[in-house]
Formats: sequence, C-alpha cells, structure tokens
Amino acid sequence: MKPVRHLVPALLLSVLAVLLSACLELEEEQQQQQQQAQPPPVQEQAEPQPAAPPEPQPQPQAEQQAQSQPQAAQPQPQAQQAAPAAADFDALFGLLLIGAESDGGIDYDRDDYMPSGWLWTERRNCSVRELVLIAEAVSLTQVDTDCRPVDGVWYSWFDGDRFTNPSALDIDHMVPLAEAHRSGAAGWSAERKSDYANDRELAAALTAVSASSNRTKSDDDPAHWRPPLRQAWCQYAQDWIAVKVKWSLSADPAEAEALREMLDTCTGDYERRAEFPDREVLVSDAPAANPPPAGSSSSSGTTTSTAEERTLEPYDGPAY
Repeated sequence: MKPVRHLVPALLLSVLAVLLSACLELEEEQQQQQQQAQPPPVQEQAEPQPAAPPEPQPQPQAEQQAQSQPQAAQPQPQAQQAAPAAADFDALFGLLLIGAESDGGIDYDRDDYMPSGWLWTERRNCSVRELVLIAEAVSLTQVDTDCRPVDGVWYSWFDGDRFTNPSALDIDHMVPLAEAHRSGAAGWSAERKSDYANDRELAAALTAVSASSNRTKSDDDPAHWRPPLRQAWCQYAQDWIAVKVKWSLSADPAEAEALREMLDTCTGDYERRAEFPDREVLVSDAPAANPPPAGSSSSSGTTTSTAEERTLEPYDGPAY
C-alpha cells in the first residue's frame, strides 16, 4: 500500500480536471444561451440589376432606307379646310344692317350723285372709269395720252363674256345709286353722295361688266336680280354687303334673305377675282382701241379732244 503523501497530488489533479471540465461546459452553455437570445442577423439582399438590352439585330438595307426617309404629311379632311371660310362669311353677313327701305320723302335724282360725271383722279388725264378699266383688265399694256386703253382684254364676271373693246363695258355701281338712295343715302350731303358714286377706295364698289348685264340689273337688289353666272353669286353677295356696311346702308329683309342664299354658294377654296389697282401701263401716242368718231361721245362720254381740252368725264351709264 502506497503512502498517503503520494495520493494527495494525484487527487488534486483529478479535482482540478473535473473543475476545469465543468467550467468549460458552463462557458459553452452560456455562449449557446446568448446566441439564442440575440435576433438572427439581417441578410442584405442585392438590388436586382437591369437586364442588358438585347443586341440590335441587323436590318435589311431596304428597311433601313425606308426608316431614314421623313414621313409624308397626312392630308387634312376637306371639311376642316372649308370651316374658316364659312365662319368668315357668317361674320360678314352679321355686319349687315337690316331695316325697311325709305328715301325720307326725297326723290332720287342721278345728278345729285354725279352732277359732272366720273371724277378725275390723281393720275394725269385718268377718270374713275378709266382707272377701273385699267385695274380690272385681264391683260393691258398701253393707254393713249387720254388714258384710254390701246389694247387689253376684259372679263365680265356677271355673265362670263370676254371683251377686247372697252366701249362694250359699263362701270357698274355694285349697289346702284337709286338703291343706295332708298337705303339711307337720300339725306347725305352733295359731297358724300359724290364720294359714294366715285368710290375707288373699296374695290367692291365699282366693277367693269358687260353693258347688257349692267342694264338688265338696273337698280334692283339681289332679291330681284342676280348675276346670270351662278358662280359669281358668292363674290357678288360679299361685295354688295361690303359696300352697304362701309356706307352704313340698310338692307330690307327680302334682300338679306337673298344675300344669305348667295353666300351659301361660297366654297372653302373660294378666292376673290384678281384686280390690279396699282397697275402701271405705258402711255402711247397710238390711238385708243376702237376710238369713237371725232367730236362724238366715247363709251365713257368723253369727247375726242386733246388732253388739255378734256373736262370732267361725263357719266355714260343709265340713270340709276
């Protein structure tokens, strides 16, 4: 049997080993408990990356050329193009003063409006009649020293006739003098009446047409006479209204109804006939086209005297 002093160290070592093992187990148990008490760590999720665009596929050469060409503009419906014109015509008609006709008890006399005939203008030797002929000619290159056309072509838009002889043309007052008289002009001053009869500021006021159409028209308003050429109705109605609006002349109900019917013939592509009020022509020593016999009255009523002897241009039209 071994002595006790030899057993003590071995016993101590065994106790220490047991204690160390218990401490390690206790420490491991505490670590496990701490791990269980803590929430699990949040794992960051990676943001999704955008998918790479697909590689462009090569296109046939013809298709590439078609895509490179600019697209042609699409045509607009015809009805949309016509709408503004219709609105303009309605606005024009709305300016017309509707009322009964009256001369205020003042009898009509043409001499109150044109006592000396057509007035002279700022152009040397040119009367109002001659400037209207120059402005409305389809073609014209020369006038003589008395401002009468040497050549030229005219289109009578009331009836569609063409003329090369200005003697066959009348200068028509769009709203006849007698019609103006009973529509509000009766009480005007002599100066205002003359200004109305020789109005060159408004292109619609005076026009060169065949003598036959002008004299058939007489002093009638559109309720009783319209141009024989139906395609002239649109401009005729517009010009008639323009004159009455400018000079504050009234239109009776039947006249207004006729004008409304004529405006209804206007189309979206309507264009007013061409005029050339600023046309410059050569002054020639050649005689005028179809001149009247010496000493007689020409189509404008002017005697064939020299330019220095000419007086105011007599009126050659009907009394209305």
